[in-house]
Formats: sequence, C-alpha cells, structure tokens
Amino acid sequence: MKRKTEMRIFKWICLLLCALIWTSCEEDQTLLHLDLYGFRYRQSAPVAVEVYDSNSVMQHVPAAWHLQRYAISNMAEVAFAPTPGDTLHVRILEFSSDLAALAFYLNSGLVQETLPVVEGDSREIAMRSGKRLFVFRFGILRSHDRAELEHYVQSFPGYRAGLPQEFLSLPLQDRIPGATSIQMQDFLGGAAEFPMLVQGYEGDGLRWNAARSWGYVSQDDWHSWIANARRSGRQIRFSADTVLIHAGAGERGIALRLQGGRIVCVWGALDEETLWERFEKVAQSVYNSPE
Repeated sequence: MKRKTEMRIFKWICLLLCALIWTSCEEDQTLLHLDLYGFRYRQSAPVAVEVYDSNSVMQHVPAAWHLQRYAISNMAEVAFAPTPGDTLHVRILEFSSDLAALAFYLNSGLVQETLPVVEGDSREIAMRSGKRLFVFRFGILRSHDRAELEHYVQSFPGYRAGLPQEFLSLPLQDRIPGATSIQMQDFLGGAAEFPMLVQGYEGDGLRWNAARSWGYVSQDDWHSWIANARRSGRQIRFSADTVLIHAGAGERGIALRLQGGRIVCVWGALDEETLWERFEKVAQSVYNSPE
C-alpha cells in the first residue's frame, strides 16, 4: 500500500515537471517558430501572415522607428477579416528581451496604449507583453473592443504586461504619470554598459528623478560609467563610495552601487538636505526589493 502511494506521488511529480518544462519551452519560442494561424481573433483564424527574421525586419518598418537601437529580433504582420469589409492589421514586434521591448515602448513615442493614435482613416493602439509589442491598426469607423484585443495578446506564450518588479521597487509616492523611461546606453551624459530605469517625481513644489539599474552591475562597468561621465564634462566628487554629480541645468545628483550590485541614483534641482533625504528613501526601497 505504501509503495503504491509512493509510486502515485512519483507519477504526479513527473507529470508536474513535464508540464513545467513544456511551458518553459513554449515561452521561449520565437515568432519564427509559432504557428500564427493558430492564434485566433473573435474565433477566426488570420487571413494572411507574413513573418520577418532579424535580417529582413528592418526593410519592412518605418525608418523613424529606429528599431536597431532596441535589439529588434523578429516581426510578423497578421491580418484578420472579422466581418465583411473590416480588416484588422496586427504588427507584432519581437525584441531580444523584455527590457528591450519595454524601452522601445516607453521611449520611442511612436506607440500608444492609453489612447489610440489616429492617422488618416485608421487608428492604432499598442499593447506590450514580455518581449513582444502588438500594434493593432483598424478603420476609424470600426469598433474593436479593448478586451478582445487583450484576449488575443494574452493567448501568446510568455504573457507579461505592466511595469516589471524592477520599476515597482522605486518609491510609488509622488510619481509623475507617464514620466517613465529607460536609458539604454547613456546615463546622465556618460556612456553606460547597463540600462537604467528612470522615474520622474513631483511633490511639495519640487521635481526630481530617481533611477535604478535593471539588474546587477559589475564594479568595472560602474567605474567605467563614472569615468565616461567625467570625460563628458560632468563635475564629480566622492563621499566614501557615493558619487556626487552635477547633472546639468542646475541639478545635482547622488549615485551609489549598492551591496549586491544594483545602481541607484537621484537627481534634481534640490537643496543638499532634500537630495540626501530623497536618495536615502530610494536606496532603501531598491535595496529591500526582492530581485
């Protein structure tokens, strides 16, 4: 009896492991390996699908998108005809990572989620999920419910929306709505090997910015950024292992590489006492975050 119970438990564990491995493999699939005709909209399959790999994708997007800056990997153009005379076009941009997709989404100014972008007789609305960005385009007189579009996006493997935990580890109070960006290769005037997540704040009649690195930053990359900032003309001095920097336009800043390798920085037109107060709050919030 005991042996049968043990065998039953063993089988359940094996099934669970297989399911986890299958899910992981599915999430790692790229647009080149997914059967896009299998992802339906309003229960209908696409009427046309075109997929472009990293070698050809740049030939099929507007030059103004500057996608090469954001590690674009693949792209798909999908068309649906949910009702006679109504065509829904879906452009799916697939980036090398969640970070690259989020950076393009936040920084480019070319896609909009909260309000549709109207161009001529069509409108566009974008949604991000993990490393993919979905841009829907349809006739201005046509109605496509947001929940239906979201359902299509959610049907793809690896669905992740909203800001990641790294952003949420920055303080929530006094955030400026929409003042969120990612600095990919340059931070406060110095070339950087690490991306920084930036959030703007306003409160008590003051405006300032807080930033943190996406993840671990090596000592060499940290010191390299400091040297590059100096070469760019920034005035930098040290207080122990904390960097004090003139950020330009009358703004001063404080940056530190925390124990564990995450970078935090606060800058703005603040007096020294207020700057240190804001910095200590941000540093503590990031340090206490789980990732």
